[in-house]
Amino acid sequence: MWELSAYFGLFLATFSAATLLPMQSEAVLLGLILTDQYAAWVLLAVVTTGNVLGSALNWLLVRSIEHYRHKRWFPVSEG
Repeated sequence: MWELSAYFGLFLATFSAATLLPMQSEAVLLGLILTDQYAAWVLLAVVTTGNVLGSALNWLLVRSIEHYRHKRWFPVSEG
């Protein structure tokens, strides 16, 4: 059970770090690698999945915000 929660915590750390939130996912990954309890290839797969999905979320957010860019109430103007 602890192993699964460690992988989930690593996924959340990398997913959050790939979005706009300032997170230190590298520290979590290094800590799990140094314990020698987890397979490195599984940790790499979890980190890659979290980063890719976090980046995809950023892309979706920007695409949806682009729809409102020309509205008068939008807080950011061009130029």
